[in-house]
Amino acid sequence: MGSLPAHVERMRAHPEIAGKVLRLEYTAMSLNPNARLYGKKSLLELFDPDQPRDRACLDAFQRELDTPWALYRVRRLFLLAADGGRRPVMRSTQQLDLGRPRQLAHRLTAVSHRHGIEVERDHDYGRARAWLRHRGETWPMAEDLITTAPARVTDKQDKNFETHWRAHRSGAAPQLPLA
Repeated sequence: MGSLPAHVERMRAHPEIAGKVLRLEYTAMSLNPNARLYGKKSLLELFDPDQPRDRACLDAFQRELDTPWALYRVRRLFLLAADGGRRPVMRSTQQLDLGRPRQLAHRLTAVSHRHGIEVERDHDYGRARAWLRHRGETWPMAEDLITTAPARVTDKQDKNFETHWRAHRSGAAPQLPLA
């Protein structure tokens, strides 16, 4: 049995811990859809709600989500170094508001639709995400999104982020009056 199947089996044996791990990955993926803890599938996709041991893990996950949520703005810069190589990604994460998942998702959806921006919704667990700027195909590039997630993420911004953000983004990204 490889490490992932063994890990999932351990999670099934300890559903309360599984709920915390699932919430951790879900929160990370809310801010960055590529932030899966294991490979191409999220841990959440490995649990079958029709299986009693998996249902116990999913119920624990639901309890973990029953907490205050936040509305976050997440921006990333994918820049090139002077030699043309890729620099480490620069990030900015800012909490805009606190509330309940449905309330925040409704607010994000209403404001986004008024500005012609589509919203991705996860109706099973509560997340809503609006892309103000999608990541491009080639470096340098920028991405900008507003998302909801459990309020467990602290504000964080790399040094000189704003200076690089202004210098490297091309065109004006939509602004949503959410702050």
